[in-house]
Amino acid sequence: MKSEERFLNHSLKQLRIRQFWTQKGHSVSFAFYFRYFLTVIICSPFWLGLLVHFIIVIRDDLDVNLSGDVSVLTSIVGLHFMSFSIVWKHKKIADLFNALTAPTEFGKPDNFEQTIRKLNLYSKSYASYCISGMFVYAFIKHQEVPQCLRNNEEKGLQEVCGAMTPTWTPFDINFNRFPNRQFLLVVQLISVFVIICGGAAVSFTTFEIATVIVLKMKHLRTLLRHAFDDPKNVVWWKNIDCCIKYHRHIIKLQELFDMQYKYPNGSYVLIVGVVIAGLANQYMKEKNFGAIIHLGGWVFSFYICCRAGQILLTESMMIPNAIYNSKWYKLPVDLQKIVLMIITRSQQPMELHAAPIGVMSHELFITLVKTSTSYFALLSQTT
Repeated sequence: MKSEERFLNHSLKQLRIRQFWTQKGHSVSFAFYFRYFLTVIICSPFWLGLLVHFIIVIRDDLDVNLSGDVSVLTSIVGLHFMSFSIVWKHKKIADLFNALTAPTEFGKPDNFEQTIRKLNLYSKSYASYCISGMFVYAFIKHQEVPQCLRNNEEKGLQEVCGAMTPTWTPFDINFNRFPNRQFLLVVQLISVFVIICGGAAVSFTTFEIATVIVLKMKHLRTLLRHAFDDPKNVVWWKNIDCCIKYHRHIIKLQELFDMQYKYPNGSYVLIVGVVIAGLANQYMKEKNFGAIIHLGGWVFSFYICCRAGQILLTESMMIPNAIYNSKWYKLPVDLQKIVLMIITRSQQPMELHAAPIGVMSHELFITLVKTSTSYFALLSQTT
């Protein structure tokens, strides 16, 4: 099978680069966990410098906009939790990935390979946006160096100019000179590539998994619509037995998906409102185009996670319609009772939770947008 036809091919490649996923053919081992925690340690100066900068600005009541500090610190906390959840639950999540693509007795859904190719293309495009946005953001910060140096001189500040995020350095080194500033920028680029772009890759797997489960639901609906087309009674029983097993198989996949992703989703929901509000406030006060790029990535990432939950919810509720559109009226009473049981079970929606907030859906997306507006109003008055 070609690489572009393998499920999650590009997303898992992104996770492997960042040490969030085992290398091909390797099992979970101490070395895997060691590489992950080593990566976290290597990236720690990025958020530690930002945290100390945030504290110092508040302590000394400096004339510095803290919107960027708030949004980045909040995002780092949530994204670290997401990556840790993926690493900690690696085996169960790997079992879920394998179960989604393993051959089954129910056959392969229509357009399965085409859908996988599209998902890998979307994943590659989104990763390209994140990485290119990272460099554009760094370039914009470089262009702002002269203005930053003037602000330092006028206000008596010691801000590190040209850095991707405001930062505090513990050494008596002038980071506004070559090559100190460039060294700091490289460290920050690596950290953003691992933490923020890595979190984007994790969030996109949510949409990819949901899409494949929905593909199976559509296949099940096709089987249900034509389950009673054959005039033979024995074929009816065989088809309905297959559909019941297939439905149970899909329910099991969805429950496993929900179990492994509900806490990462929950952490994502908890931080996204603050992050979006902080970036919007940063743009309004600094007119920083890089903040718009960052904001666009976060809004899109959160939307596709909510979209994943919505399509699961919507498609699962359409299963009874497929049965209704079949030739169920030809069935004997005993078989109609079984069909009625399937309809009853299908009326319970399949939900993707964001513990402890609620269910991922379009409604949750709208709610968080409204919440972000409230946070934005608060930040506008306090930063």
